[in-house]
Amino acid sequence: MKFKLSYILVTMLALGVTAVHAEQKSVRLTDASQQQSLHENLTPEQARQAILKMAGEYQVTFRFEEIYPAKNGYDINPPDISKGFETVIVLENTPNKISLQHLLMVGEHVVKHWRQDWTYEPTTKWSYIGNYEWKKVQLTPEQSKGKWLQTVWQVDDSPRYAGLGVWVKDHGIESWSSQATYRPLPRRELTTRDDYDVISGTNRQAITSEGWVHEQDNIKYDSKTKSALTRELGINTYVRVTKTDFKPAYTYWEKNKAYWGSVRLAWDKAFQENEVLGLRFTRQKDSDKDAHYMHFMKQAEKFAGKNVPEKQLNEATKTLLNEELTTGHMK
Repeated sequence: MKFKLSYILVTMLALGVTAVHAEQKSVRLTDASQQQSLHENLTPEQARQAILKMAGEYQVTFRFEEIYPAKNGYDINPPDISKGFETVIVLENTPNKISLQHLLMVGEHVVKHWRQDWTYEPTTKWSYIGNYEWKKVQLTPEQSKGKWLQTVWQVDDSPRYAGLGVWVKDHGIESWSSQATYRPLPRRELTTRDDYDVISGTNRQAITSEGWVHEQDNIKYDSKTKSALTRELGINTYVRVTKTDFKPAYTYWEKNKAYWGSVRLAWDKAFQENEVLGLRFTRQKDSDKDAHYMHFMKQAEKFAGKNVPEKQLNEATKTLLNEELTTGHMK
């Protein structure tokens, strides 16, 4: 049977094998009480600093690999691997909230990529409920105590998923892990697949010596047939770079940050006024004129680099979002 090299390497590392004839050395592990001290929760300030470490300039490798089938007759797809350069900028930095915006560069082309918001001990969160709808969920103090909520937003600042977790230091590694959350198809497959409609995924984000890593453990699920297709692992590595010119990304953001600030305000208002929000589902191909993100990108081009009054921007983005919503409405 032919095994993938990546699987063999992972297995060897998991078993502690570094060489076929490696010398076996006994290692005395610390006792249970000392082991406990190697795993500790970060304080709110330590967690804030860990989150802020994700800001910066990176070369990013996006790798997603289906590792086994869960449904009879399902054929595993080849690994999906892509690379790019990304700068992560801080939009907001307060004691209880940090917002990080990702800007992806492919050559000279700049894509406003995903956004991650971090909120400490939140009282509410948004949960994906299928059919391209998100529902407001109230959180009790017990549910959110000591935890950080990560909310992930799509390229047009529409919601994707939100998960609660604790920032910890485990044997010196700072990381955060979420509980399982539902989310719609990622755009990398939304344009090509229709055999499943939901991902149930858990996330872990860890600070590394070179930058940070975003790990995903995903189950691809077809809600219509109530069957899982496959399990997928995602490992997105962010390695700091110093010789890449990110000027196109910063130029883009300078011209467009006022517009996207108004879009975020519109979504905030929509979330405050509604219990459920829904968008029109499309395959989000560039040729699809109904794709919601295309409408916002087109409106962003209209206002890019222009000195438009804030009130006019806010009214324009509010009107467009109301047009795109299929469930919910802003007053």
